[in-house]
Amino acid sequence: MSLKLIEMEIRRFLSSGNPEVLCITGKWGVGKTYAWKKYLAEAEQRGTLSQEKYSYVTLFGINSLDDLRYSIFENTVTGKHVLTGPTIGTFGELFGKGSDLSRKLRPILDAGLALINRKGVGDALYKASFLTVNKQLICIDDLERAGRSLGVRDVLGLVSSLKEERKCKVVLLLNEEAMDQDKRTEFSQQLEKVVDIRLTFDLTAEEAAEIALPDGSPIAIFLQPRIVELGITNIRVIKKIERLATHLVELLNGFHSATLEQAIATLVLGEWSLYQPEEAPPLSFIRNYNAISNTMRASRGELDERAAKWHKTLENYRYHSTDDLDAVILDALPLGYFNAAKLQEIATNMQEKIRLSSRDNLFNKAWEELFHGSLATDDSEFLDVLYKGMLENINGISLLNMNSSIRMLREHNRPTQANDIIDKYLEANAHKPLEFFSLRTHHFLSDEEIDEVLHDKFSNRHETYVDKRDPLEVLQSIGERRSWGIADVSLMAKQSPEKFESMFEALRGESLRSSVESILSMGRSKDSMAAPILASATEALRRIARKSPIRALKVRRFGVTLETATEGADAGEPESHLSS
Repeated sequence: MSLKLIEMEIRRFLSSGNPEVLCITGKWGVGKTYAWKKYLAEAEQRGTLSQEKYSYVTLFGINSLDDLRYSIFENTVTGKHVLTGPTIGTFGELFGKGSDLSRKLRPILDAGLALINRKGVGDALYKASFLTVNKQLICIDDLERAGRSLGVRDVLGLVSSLKEERKCKVVLLLNEEAMDQDKRTEFSQQLEKVVDIRLTFDLTAEEAAEIALPDGSPIAIFLQPRIVELGITNIRVIKKIERLATHLVELLNGFHSATLEQAIATLVLGEWSLYQPEEAPPLSFIRNYNAISNTMRASRGELDERAAKWHKTLENYRYHSTDDLDAVILDALPLGYFNAAKLQEIATNMQEKIRLSSRDNLFNKAWEELFHGSLATDDSEFLDVLYKGMLENINGISLLNMNSSIRMLREHNRPTQANDIIDKYLEANAHKPLEFFSLRTHHFLSDEEIDEVLHDKFSNRHETYVDKRDPLEVLQSIGERRSWGIADVSLMAKQSPEKFESMFEALRGESLRSSVESILSMGRSKDSMAAPILASATEALRRIARKSPIRALKVRRFGVTLETATEGADAGEPESHLSS
Protein backbone atom coordinates (compact mmCIF):
# COMPACT_ATOMS: atom_id res chain seq x y z
CA MET A 1 0.00 0.00 0.00
CA SER A 2 1.37 3.44 -0.93
CA LEU A 3 2.41 5.93 1.72
CA LYS A 4 -0.19 8.44 0.52
CA LEU A 5 -3.05 5.99 1.11
CA ILE A 6 -1.65 5.01 4.52
CA GLU A 7 -1.27 8.66 5.46
CA MET A 8 -4.82 9.51 4.37
CA GLU A 9 -6.31 6.59 6.30
CA ILE A 10 -4.39 7.29 9.52
CA ARG A 11 -5.34 10.97 9.42
CA ARG A 12 -8.99 10.05 8.86
CA PHE A 13 -8.83 7.61 11.76
CA LEU A 14 -7.36 10.24 14.09
CA SER A 15 -9.92 12.89 13.21
CA SER A 16 -12.98 10.65 13.30
CA GLY A 17 -14.85 10.41 16.61
CA ASN A 18 -16.31 6.97 15.87
CA PRO A 19 -15.08 3.99 17.92
CA GLU A 20 -13.08 1.72 15.60
CA VAL A 21 -10.02 -0.51 15.42
CA LEU A 22 -7.15 0.14 13.00
CA CYS A 23 -4.49 -2.53 12.43
CA ILE A 24 -1.12 -1.58 10.90
CA THR A 25 1.20 -4.45 10.00
CA GLY A 26 4.73 -4.48 8.62
CA LYS A 27 8.24 -5.77 9.24
CA TRP A 28 10.34 -4.51 12.12
CA GLY A 29 12.02 -1.21 11.37
CA VAL A 30 9.83 -0.17 8.43
CA GLY A 31 8.44 2.76 10.40
CA LYS A 32 5.00 1.72 11.67
CA THR A 33 5.46 3.21 15.13
CA TYR A 34 7.46 6.17 13.87
CA ALA A 35 4.82 7.06 11.26
CA TRP A 36 1.98 6.60 13.75
CA LYS A 37 3.60 8.99 16.25
CA LYS A 38 4.39 11.47 13.50
CA TYR A 39 0.79 11.64 12.25
CA LEU A 40 -0.52 11.68 15.84
CA ALA A 41 1.69 14.70 16.61
CA GLU A 42 0.50 16.46 13.46
CA ALA A 43 -3.16 15.88 14.40
CA GLU A 44 -2.63 17.19 17.93
CA GLN A 45 -0.79 20.29 16.68
CA ARG A 46 -3.47 21.01 14.06
CA GLY A 47 -6.27 20.48 16.55
CA THR A 48 -7.83 17.65 14.51
CA LEU A 49 -7.34 14.91 17.11
CA SER A 50 -10.82 13.61 17.93
CA GLN A 51 -10.05 12.17 21.38
CA GLU A 52 -8.90 14.14 24.41
CA LYS A 53 -7.15 11.22 26.11
CA TYR A 54 -4.46 9.00 24.62
CA SER A 55 -2.52 5.95 25.82
CA TYR A 56 0.42 4.20 24.16
CA VAL A 57 1.28 0.69 25.34
CA THR A 58 3.87 -1.80 24.13
CA LEU A 59 3.08 -5.45 24.81
CA PHE A 60 6.75 -6.35 25.03
CA GLY A 61 7.10 -8.24 28.34
CA ILE A 62 3.45 -7.88 29.39
CA ASN A 63 2.16 -11.27 30.59
CA SER A 64 -1.46 -10.79 31.67
CA LEU A 65 -4.62 -8.92 30.83
CA ASP A 66 -4.56 -7.24 34.25
CA ASP A 67 -1.08 -5.88 33.49
CA LEU A 68 -2.26 -4.70 30.08
CA ARG A 69 -5.33 -2.99 31.52
CA TYR A 70 -3.27 -1.19 34.15
CA SER A 71 -0.63 -0.22 31.58
CA ILE A 72 -3.31 1.39 29.42
CA PHE A 73 -4.48 3.34 32.47
CA GLU A 74 -1.08 4.49 33.74
CA ASN A 75 0.06 5.59 30.25
CA THR A 76 -3.02 7.72 29.66
CA VAL A 77 -2.25 11.37 28.91
CA THR A 78 -4.19 14.39 27.71
CA GLY A 79 -3.58 17.56 25.70
CA LYS A 80 0.06 18.56 25.22
CA HIS A 81 1.25 15.34 26.88
CA VAL A 82 0.12 13.39 23.80
CA LEU A 83 3.43 14.46 22.27
CA THR A 84 5.67 14.03 25.32
CA GLY A 85 4.20 10.86 26.81
CA PRO A 86 3.38 9.96 30.43
CA THR A 87 5.36 11.27 33.39
CA ILE A 88 4.99 11.11 37.15
CA GLY A 89 3.07 14.36 36.80
CA THR A 90 0.56 12.98 34.30
CA PHE A 91 0.10 9.91 36.47
CA GLY A 92 -0.61 12.14 39.45
CA GLU A 93 -3.19 14.03 37.45
CA LEU A 94 -5.18 10.80 37.05
CA PHE A 95 -5.69 10.81 40.84
CA GLY A 96 -6.12 14.56 41.09
CA LYS A 97 -8.80 16.22 43.11
CA GLY A 98 -12.16 16.11 41.40
CA SER A 99 -10.97 13.68 38.73
CA ASP A 100 -13.29 11.02 37.37
CA LEU A 101 -10.95 8.37 38.78
CA SER A 102 -11.08 9.84 42.29
CA ARG A 103 -14.86 9.75 42.30
CA LYS A 104 -15.02 6.17 41.03
CA LEU A 105 -12.43 4.86 43.46
CA ARG A 106 -13.67 6.65 46.60
CA PRO A 107 -15.95 3.75 47.67
CA ILE A 108 -13.07 1.29 47.26
CA LEU A 109 -10.74 3.48 49.28
CA ASP A 110 -13.27 3.92 52.08
CA ALA A 111 -14.01 0.18 52.27
CA GLY A 112 -10.33 -0.75 52.19
CA LEU A 113 -9.36 1.74 54.86
CA ALA A 114 -12.22 0.58 57.09
CA LEU A 115 -10.83 -2.94 56.89
CA ILE A 116 -7.26 -1.62 57.38
CA ASN A 117 -6.11 -3.91 54.57
CA ARG A 118 -3.49 -2.04 52.60
CA LYS A 119 -2.81 -4.90 50.21
CA GLY A 120 -6.49 -5.20 49.49
CA VAL A 121 -6.71 -1.48 48.79
CA GLY A 122 -3.72 -1.71 46.44
CA ASP A 123 -5.13 -4.66 44.51
CA ALA A 124 -8.52 -3.02 44.27
CA LEU A 125 -7.02 0.23 43.00
CA TYR A 126 -4.86 -1.68 40.55
CA LYS A 127 -7.89 -3.37 38.99
CA ALA A 128 -10.39 -0.56 39.36
CA SER A 129 -8.17 2.00 37.65
CA PHE A 130 -9.22 0.50 34.31
CA LEU A 131 -12.77 1.70 35.00
CA THR A 132 -11.69 5.19 33.90
CA VAL A 133 -10.60 4.07 30.43
CA ASN A 134 -13.32 5.12 28.03
CA LYS A 135 -13.81 7.33 24.97
CA GLN A 136 -10.08 7.61 24.39
CA LEU A 137 -7.45 6.80 21.78
CA ILE A 138 -5.28 3.78 22.52
CA CYS A 139 -2.23 2.47 20.64
CA ILE A 140 -1.20 -1.14 21.37
CA ASP A 141 2.22 -1.88 19.89
CA ASP A 142 4.30 -5.06 19.51
CA LEU A 143 1.50 -7.64 19.61
CA GLU A 144 3.98 -10.23 18.36
CA ARG A 145 6.20 -9.61 21.41
CA ALA A 146 3.57 -10.14 24.09
CA GLY A 147 4.54 -12.45 26.96
CA ARG A 148 3.77 -16.14 26.62
CA SER A 149 0.95 -15.95 29.17
CA LEU A 150 -0.86 -13.27 27.20
CA GLY A 151 -2.60 -14.79 24.19
CA VAL A 152 -3.59 -13.06 20.96
CA ARG A 153 -7.24 -13.99 21.58
CA ASP A 154 -7.10 -12.27 25.00
CA VAL A 155 -5.63 -9.07 23.57
CA LEU A 156 -8.08 -8.91 20.68
CA GLY A 157 -10.94 -9.65 23.06
CA LEU A 158 -9.93 -6.69 25.20
CA VAL A 159 -9.57 -4.52 22.08
CA SER A 160 -13.10 -5.47 21.01
CA SER A 161 -14.40 -4.60 24.48
CA LEU A 162 -12.63 -1.24 24.41
CA LYS A 163 -14.29 -0.41 21.13
CA GLU A 164 -17.78 -1.75 21.78
CA GLU A 165 -18.23 -1.05 25.50
CA ARG A 166 -15.83 1.79 26.24
CA LYS A 167 -16.27 3.63 22.89
CA CYS A 168 -12.51 3.80 22.36
CA LYS A 169 -10.49 4.09 19.19
CA VAL A 170 -7.73 1.47 19.12
CA VAL A 171 -4.76 1.10 16.77
CA LEU A 172 -2.76 -2.15 16.71
CA LEU A 173 0.86 -2.06 15.49
CA LEU A 174 2.50 -5.41 14.79
CA ASN A 175 4.84 -7.50 12.68
CA GLU A 176 2.67 -10.43 11.70
CA GLU A 177 5.59 -12.25 10.07
CA ALA A 178 7.44 -12.36 13.41
CA MET A 179 4.63 -14.25 15.19
CA ASP A 180 5.03 -17.94 15.82
CA GLN A 181 2.67 -20.12 13.83
CA ASP A 182 0.10 -20.59 16.61
CA LYS A 183 -0.18 -16.84 17.29
CA ARG A 184 -0.34 -16.09 13.60
CA THR A 185 -3.17 -18.57 13.06
CA GLU A 186 -5.09 -17.19 16.04
CA PHE A 187 -4.56 -13.64 14.82
CA SER A 188 -5.88 -14.45 11.34
CA GLN A 189 -8.95 -16.16 12.77
CA GLN A 190 -9.87 -13.28 15.08
CA LEU A 191 -8.81 -10.38 12.87
CA GLU A 192 -11.99 -9.92 10.84
CA LYS A 193 -14.14 -10.03 13.98
CA VAL A 194 -12.24 -7.22 15.68
CA VAL A 195 -10.45 -5.01 13.15
CA ASP A 196 -12.25 -2.44 11.00
CA ILE A 197 -9.32 -1.30 8.83
CA ARG A 198 -6.07 -3.09 8.06
CA LEU A 199 -3.05 -1.31 6.54
CA THR A 200 0.19 -2.96 5.42
CA PHE A 201 3.36 -0.90 5.79
CA ASP A 202 5.56 -1.79 2.80
CA LEU A 203 7.30 1.41 1.77
CA THR A 204 9.59 2.31 -1.10
CA ALA A 205 12.93 3.90 -0.26
CA GLU A 206 11.54 7.28 -1.36
CA GLU A 207 8.60 6.93 1.03
CA ALA A 208 10.81 5.75 3.90
CA ALA A 209 13.09 8.76 3.46
CA GLU A 210 10.04 11.04 3.31
CA ILE A 211 8.79 9.74 6.66
CA ALA A 212 12.14 9.58 8.46
CA LEU A 213 13.88 12.79 7.33
CA PRO A 214 12.80 16.36 8.14
CA ASP A 215 11.17 18.04 5.14
CA GLY A 216 13.54 20.33 3.26
CA SER A 217 16.34 20.12 5.82
CA PRO A 218 19.96 20.27 4.55
CA ILE A 219 20.65 16.80 5.94
CA ALA A 220 17.64 15.39 4.09
CA ILE A 221 18.90 16.91 0.84
CA PHE A 222 22.24 15.13 1.36
CA LEU A 223 20.82 11.78 2.49
CA GLN A 224 17.64 11.24 0.47
CA PRO A 225 19.26 10.46 -2.92
CA ARG A 226 21.78 8.09 -1.34
CA ILE A 227 19.11 6.24 0.63
CA VAL A 228 17.02 5.87 -2.52
CA GLU A 229 20.00 4.64 -4.55
CA LEU A 230 20.62 1.82 -2.07
CA GLY A 231 16.91 1.07 -1.59
CA ILE A 232 16.99 1.48 2.21
CA THR A 233 13.46 1.20 3.63
CA ASN A 234 14.20 0.52 7.29
CA ILE A 235 13.26 3.65 9.26
CA ARG A 236 15.45 2.73 12.22
CA VAL A 237 18.47 2.44 9.96
CA ILE A 238 17.66 5.76 8.29
CA LYS A 239 17.39 7.49 11.68
CA LYS A 240 20.77 6.04 12.71
CA ILE A 241 22.23 7.32 9.46
CA GLU A 242 20.66 10.75 10.05
CA ARG A 243 22.12 11.05 13.57
CA LEU A 244 25.68 10.28 12.52
CA ALA A 245 25.42 12.22 9.25
CA THR A 246 24.34 15.34 11.15
CA HIS A 247 27.53 15.15 13.22
CA LEU A 248 29.61 14.45 10.10
CA VAL A 249 28.25 17.54 8.35
CA GLU A 250 29.18 19.65 11.40
CA LEU A 251 32.75 18.29 11.41
CA LEU A 252 33.23 18.87 7.68
CA ASN A 253 31.66 22.33 7.59
CA GLY A 254 33.76 24.58 5.34
CA PHE A 255 35.42 21.78 3.38
CA HIS A 256 35.02 21.24 -0.36
CA SER A 257 31.50 20.09 -1.25
CA ALA A 258 32.96 17.05 -3.02
CA THR A 259 34.59 15.97 0.25
CA LEU A 260 31.28 16.22 2.09
CA GLU A 261 29.38 14.40 -0.66
CA GLN A 262 31.91 11.56 -0.64
CA ALA A 263 31.82 11.35 3.14
CA ILE A 264 28.02 11.21 3.23
CA ALA A 265 27.89 8.59 0.47
CA THR A 266 30.36 6.39 2.36
CA LEU A 267 28.53 6.85 5.67
CA VAL A 268 25.17 5.82 4.17
CA LEU A 269 26.74 2.78 2.50
CA GLY A 270 28.61 1.77 5.65
CA GLU A 271 25.62 2.17 7.99
CA TRP A 272 23.48 0.10 5.60
CA SER A 273 26.13 -2.62 5.67
CA LEU A 274 26.43 -2.46 9.46
CA TYR A 275 22.73 -2.61 10.30
CA GLN A 276 21.36 -4.64 7.37
CA PRO A 277 24.12 -7.17 6.65
CA GLU A 278 21.66 -9.59 5.10
CA GLU A 279 21.00 -7.09 2.29
CA ALA A 280 24.19 -5.05 1.93
CA PRO A 281 27.80 -5.85 0.99
CA PRO A 282 29.85 -6.55 4.14
CA LEU A 283 32.12 -3.84 5.51
CA SER A 284 35.17 -5.99 4.77
CA PHE A 285 34.21 -6.12 1.08
CA ILE A 286 33.65 -2.34 1.00
CA ARG A 287 36.98 -1.64 2.69
CA ASN A 288 38.90 -3.69 0.11
CA TYR A 289 36.81 -2.74 -2.90
CA ASN A 290 38.34 -1.37 -6.09
CA ALA A 291 36.02 -0.84 -9.05
CA ILE A 292 38.69 -1.22 -11.72
CA SER A 293 40.13 -4.41 -10.26
CA ASN A 294 36.69 -5.95 -9.71
CA THR A 295 35.58 -5.06 -13.23
CA MET A 296 38.63 -6.84 -14.61
CA ARG A 297 38.05 -9.87 -12.37
CA ALA A 298 34.36 -9.98 -13.31
CA SER A 299 35.26 -9.96 -17.01
CA ARG A 300 37.47 -13.01 -16.39
CA GLY A 301 34.76 -14.79 -14.42
CA GLU A 302 36.79 -14.69 -11.20
CA LEU A 303 34.03 -13.33 -8.92
CA ASP A 304 31.68 -15.75 -7.20
CA GLU A 305 27.93 -15.06 -7.20
CA ARG A 306 27.90 -13.04 -3.97
CA ALA A 307 30.98 -10.98 -4.86
CA ALA A 308 29.53 -10.28 -8.31
CA LYS A 309 26.29 -9.06 -6.70
CA TRP A 310 28.15 -6.81 -4.26
CA HIS A 311 30.36 -5.51 -7.07
CA LYS A 312 27.27 -4.60 -9.08
CA THR A 313 25.77 -2.81 -6.07
CA LEU A 314 28.88 -0.71 -5.46
CA GLU A 315 29.38 -0.09 -9.16
CA ASN A 316 25.81 1.24 -9.48
CA TYR A 317 26.38 3.33 -6.36
CA ARG A 318 29.50 4.77 -8.03
CA TYR A 319 31.72 3.71 -5.14
CA HIS A 320 35.12 3.39 -6.82
CA SER A 321 37.48 2.45 -4.00
CA THR A 322 38.17 3.02 -0.31
CA ASP A 323 40.56 5.90 0.32
CA ASP A 324 41.74 7.42 3.61
CA LEU A 325 38.56 9.50 4.03
CA ASP A 326 36.34 6.48 3.46
CA ALA A 327 38.44 4.38 5.83
CA VAL A 328 38.20 6.81 8.77
CA ILE A 329 34.42 7.00 8.30
CA LEU A 330 34.00 3.22 8.09
CA ASP A 331 36.14 2.86 11.22
CA ALA A 332 33.79 5.19 13.11
CA LEU A 333 30.54 3.42 12.30
CA PRO A 334 30.73 0.49 14.77
CA LEU A 335 31.78 2.97 17.49
CA GLY A 336 29.06 5.51 16.75
CA TYR A 337 31.41 8.52 16.79
CA PHE A 338 34.23 10.03 14.72
CA ASN A 339 37.87 10.73 15.44
CA ALA A 340 37.33 14.41 14.68
CA ALA A 341 40.99 15.44 14.47
CA LYS A 342 41.90 12.60 12.15
CA LEU A 343 38.82 13.11 9.99
CA GLN A 344 39.53 16.81 9.51
CA GLU A 345 43.21 16.20 8.85
CA ILE A 346 42.36 13.73 6.09
CA ALA A 347 39.68 16.05 4.68
CA THR A 348 42.28 18.82 4.47
CA ASN A 349 44.63 16.56 2.55
CA MET A 350 41.78 15.63 0.23
CA GLN A 351 41.39 19.14 -1.12
CA GLU A 352 44.26 18.89 -3.63
CA LYS A 353 43.35 15.34 -4.55
CA ILE A 354 39.81 16.45 -5.39
CA ARG A 355 41.20 19.04 -7.76
CA LEU A 356 43.51 16.55 -9.42
CA SER A 357 40.84 13.85 -9.76
CA SER A 358 38.16 16.08 -11.27
CA ARG A 359 35.95 14.38 -13.82
CA ASP A 360 37.51 16.27 -16.74
CA ASN A 361 41.02 14.84 -16.32
CA LEU A 362 42.32 12.27 -18.78
CA PHE A 363 42.57 9.43 -16.27
CA ASN A 364 38.89 9.61 -15.39
CA LYS A 365 37.99 10.12 -19.04
CA ALA A 366 39.79 6.90 -19.93
CA TRP A 367 37.87 4.79 -17.43
CA GLU A 368 34.48 6.52 -17.28
CA GLU A 369 33.98 7.55 -20.90
CA LEU A 370 36.13 5.22 -23.00
CA PHE A 371 35.99 2.02 -20.93
CA HIS A 372 32.67 2.04 -19.02
CA GLY A 373 30.82 4.48 -21.26
CA SER A 374 31.39 3.14 -24.76
CA LEU A 375 31.39 -0.14 -26.67
CA ALA A 376 32.86 1.50 -29.79
CA THR A 377 36.20 2.68 -28.37
CA ASP A 378 39.25 1.16 -30.03
CA ASP A 379 41.58 -0.65 -27.61
CA SER A 380 44.61 1.39 -28.58
CA GLU A 381 42.70 4.66 -28.10
CA PHE A 382 41.64 3.63 -24.58
CA LEU A 383 45.15 2.49 -23.61
CA ASP A 384 46.78 5.64 -25.03
CA VAL A 385 44.43 7.93 -23.10
CA LEU A 386 44.84 5.79 -19.97
CA TYR A 387 48.64 6.07 -20.11
CA LYS A 388 48.55 9.83 -20.73
CA GLY A 389 46.00 10.25 -17.92
CA MET A 390 48.19 8.35 -15.50
CA LEU A 391 51.15 10.59 -16.34
CA GLU A 392 49.03 13.72 -16.09
CA ASN A 393 47.63 12.80 -12.65
CA ILE A 394 50.58 10.90 -11.21
CA ASN A 395 50.16 12.68 -7.84
CA GLY A 396 46.40 12.30 -7.60
CA ILE A 397 45.78 8.61 -8.32
CA SER A 398 45.42 6.21 -5.41
CA LEU A 399 47.69 3.19 -5.28
CA LEU A 400 44.63 0.99 -5.75
CA ASN A 401 43.68 2.64 -9.04
CA MET A 402 47.29 2.94 -10.12
CA ASN A 403 47.82 -0.79 -9.59
CA SER A 404 44.71 -1.73 -11.58
CA SER A 405 45.70 0.59 -14.42
CA ILE A 406 49.27 -0.75 -14.50
CA ARG A 407 47.90 -4.28 -14.73
CA MET A 408 45.59 -3.20 -17.54
CA LEU A 409 48.60 -1.89 -19.49
CA ARG A 410 50.69 -4.97 -18.80
CA GLU A 411 47.91 -7.45 -19.66
CA HIS A 412 47.41 -5.71 -23.02
CA ASN A 413 51.03 -5.83 -24.16
CA ARG A 414 52.30 -2.50 -22.88
CA PRO A 415 54.92 -3.56 -20.31
CA THR A 416 57.27 -0.66 -21.05
CA GLN A 417 54.57 1.89 -20.30
CA ALA A 418 53.59 -0.03 -17.16
CA ASN A 419 57.17 -0.02 -15.83
CA ASP A 420 57.62 3.65 -16.76
CA ILE A 421 54.50 4.58 -14.78
CA ILE A 422 55.76 2.64 -11.74
CA ASP A 423 59.08 4.51 -11.72
CA LYS A 424 57.40 7.89 -12.09
CA TYR A 425 54.83 7.03 -9.40
CA LEU A 426 57.57 6.14 -6.92
CA GLU A 427 59.48 9.31 -7.79
CA ALA A 428 56.37 11.47 -7.34
CA ASN A 429 55.70 9.94 -3.91
CA ALA A 430 59.29 9.80 -2.65
CA HIS A 431 58.43 12.30 0.09
CA LYS A 432 55.70 10.06 1.57
CA PRO A 433 56.18 8.39 5.01
CA LEU A 434 57.06 4.73 5.43
CA GLU A 435 53.38 3.73 5.77
CA PHE A 436 52.77 4.66 2.13
CA PHE A 437 55.32 2.10 0.95
CA SER A 438 53.93 -0.67 3.15
CA LEU A 439 51.51 -2.51 0.88
CA ARG A 440 49.55 -3.88 3.82
CA THR A 441 48.31 -0.37 4.65
CA HIS A 442 46.56 -0.17 1.26
CA HIS A 443 43.22 -1.80 0.67
CA PHE A 444 44.05 -4.57 -1.80
CA LEU A 445 41.95 -7.67 -2.18
CA SER A 446 45.02 -9.89 -1.88
CA ASP A 447 48.72 -9.91 -2.65
CA GLU A 448 47.96 -11.76 -5.90
CA GLU A 449 46.10 -8.67 -7.14
CA ILE A 450 49.23 -6.50 -6.96
CA ASP A 451 51.33 -6.07 -10.08
CA GLU A 452 54.55 -8.01 -9.52
CA VAL A 453 56.92 -5.21 -10.51
CA LEU A 454 54.98 -2.66 -8.46
CA HIS A 455 55.04 -5.06 -5.49
CA ASP A 456 58.79 -5.59 -5.69
CA LYS A 457 59.66 -1.91 -6.08
CA PHE A 458 57.40 -0.86 -3.23
CA SER A 459 58.83 -3.62 -1.01
CA ASN A 460 62.38 -2.54 -1.84
CA ARG A 461 61.56 1.09 -1.05
CA HIS A 462 60.02 -0.03 2.24
CA GLU A 463 63.07 -2.11 3.20
CA THR A 464 65.57 0.61 2.33
CA TYR A 465 63.57 3.45 3.86
CA VAL A 466 65.67 5.69 6.10
CA ASP A 467 63.76 7.03 9.11
CA LYS A 468 65.52 10.21 10.24
CA ARG A 469 63.41 10.74 13.35
CA ASP A 470 64.99 10.73 16.82
CA PRO A 471 64.15 7.30 18.38
CA LEU A 472 63.77 8.82 21.89
CA GLU A 473 61.24 11.40 20.64
CA VAL A 474 59.35 8.65 18.83
CA LEU A 475 59.35 6.49 21.97
CA GLN A 476 57.91 9.36 24.03
CA SER A 477 55.30 10.06 21.35
CA ILE A 478 54.21 6.41 21.37
CA GLY A 479 53.81 6.64 25.16
CA GLU A 480 51.71 9.80 24.93
CA ARG A 481 49.43 8.40 22.20
CA ARG A 482 49.32 4.82 23.52
CA SER A 483 49.29 3.81 19.85
CA TRP A 484 51.71 3.53 16.97
CA GLY A 485 52.06 3.23 13.23
CA ILE A 486 54.03 0.98 10.93
CA ALA A 487 56.91 3.47 10.73
CA ASP A 488 57.13 3.49 14.53
CA VAL A 489 57.33 -0.31 14.67
CA SER A 490 59.98 -0.37 11.96
CA LEU A 491 62.12 2.24 13.75
CA MET A 492 61.81 0.61 17.17
CA ALA A 493 62.66 -2.82 15.71
CA LYS A 494 66.08 -1.44 14.69
CA GLN A 495 67.01 -0.32 18.22
CA SER A 496 69.51 -2.40 20.18
CA PRO A 497 69.19 -3.32 23.88
CA GLU A 498 71.92 -0.74 24.60
CA LYS A 499 69.92 1.98 22.79
CA PHE A 500 66.70 1.08 24.65
CA GLU A 501 68.67 1.14 27.92
CA SER A 502 69.85 4.69 27.32
CA MET A 503 66.38 5.82 26.17
CA PHE A 504 64.64 4.29 29.21
CA GLU A 505 67.08 5.99 31.56
CA ALA A 506 66.44 9.32 29.82
CA LEU A 507 62.69 9.15 30.46
CA ARG A 508 61.18 11.06 33.38
CA GLY A 509 57.83 11.20 35.24
CA GLU A 510 54.67 9.88 33.61
CA SER A 511 56.53 9.55 30.32
CA LEU A 512 58.61 6.71 31.83
CA ARG A 513 55.64 4.53 32.70
CA SER A 514 53.57 5.21 29.58
CA SER A 515 56.51 4.81 27.19
CA VAL A 516 57.85 1.58 28.69
CA GLU A 517 54.39 0.02 28.93
CA SER A 518 53.60 1.02 25.33
CA ILE A 519 56.86 -0.31 23.88
CA LEU A 520 56.34 -3.65 25.67
CA SER A 521 52.79 -3.79 24.32
CA MET A 522 54.12 -3.06 20.85
CA GLY A 523 56.59 -5.92 21.22
CA ARG A 524 53.84 -8.34 22.30
CA SER A 525 51.55 -7.42 19.41
CA LYS A 526 51.07 -9.77 16.48
CA ASP A 527 52.84 -7.44 14.08
CA SER A 528 55.42 -9.49 12.17
CA MET A 529 58.08 -6.82 12.72
CA ALA A 530 57.51 -6.51 16.47
CA ALA A 531 59.34 -9.59 17.81
CA PRO A 532 62.82 -7.96 18.10
CA ILE A 533 61.28 -5.03 20.01
CA LEU A 534 60.14 -7.17 22.96
CA ALA A 535 63.52 -8.94 23.17
CA SER A 536 65.58 -5.73 23.02
CA ALA A 537 63.33 -3.68 25.33
CA THR A 538 63.15 -6.49 27.90
CA GLU A 539 66.91 -7.02 27.84
CA ALA A 540 67.37 -3.27 28.33
CA LEU A 541 65.17 -3.38 31.44
CA ARG A 542 67.08 -6.39 32.75
CA ARG A 543 70.36 -4.50 32.29
CA ILE A 544 68.95 -1.61 34.33
CA ALA A 545 67.64 -4.01 37.01
CA ARG A 546 71.09 -5.53 37.50
CA LYS A 547 72.55 -2.14 38.43
CA SER A 548 71.00 -2.08 41.94
CA PRO A 549 68.35 -3.78 44.12
CA ILE A 550 66.06 -0.72 44.09
CA ARG A 551 66.27 -0.46 40.30
CA ALA A 552 65.28 -4.13 40.16
CA LEU A 553 62.19 -3.28 42.22
CA LYS A 554 61.32 -0.48 39.79
CA VAL A 555 61.75 -2.72 36.74
CA ARG A 556 59.61 -5.45 38.31
CA ARG A 557 56.60 -3.08 38.02
CA PHE A 558 56.70 -3.66 34.27
CA GLY A 559 56.49 -7.45 34.64
CA VAL A 560 60.19 -8.01 33.95
CA THR A 561 62.63 -9.73 36.31
CA LEU A 562 66.25 -10.83 36.05
CA GLU A 563 65.14 -14.46 35.80
CA THR A 564 62.40 -14.24 33.14
CA ALA A 565 62.85 -11.82 30.31
CA THR A 566 59.23 -11.88 29.16
CA GLU A 567 57.43 -12.48 32.45
CA GLY A 568 53.89 -11.08 32.28
CA ALA A 569 53.95 -11.07 28.48
CA ASP A 570 50.73 -13.02 28.16
CA ALA A 571 48.71 -10.70 30.39
CA GLY A 572 46.28 -8.86 28.17
CA GLU A 573 48.35 -8.85 24.98
CA PRO A 574 46.81 -6.61 22.36
CA GLU A 575 46.54 -7.94 18.83
CA SER A 576 47.43 -4.57 17.31
CA HIS A 577 47.70 -0.89 18.23
CA LEU A 578 48.42 0.34 14.72
CA SER A 579 47.29 3.85 13.97
CA SER A 580 47.76 5.69 10.76
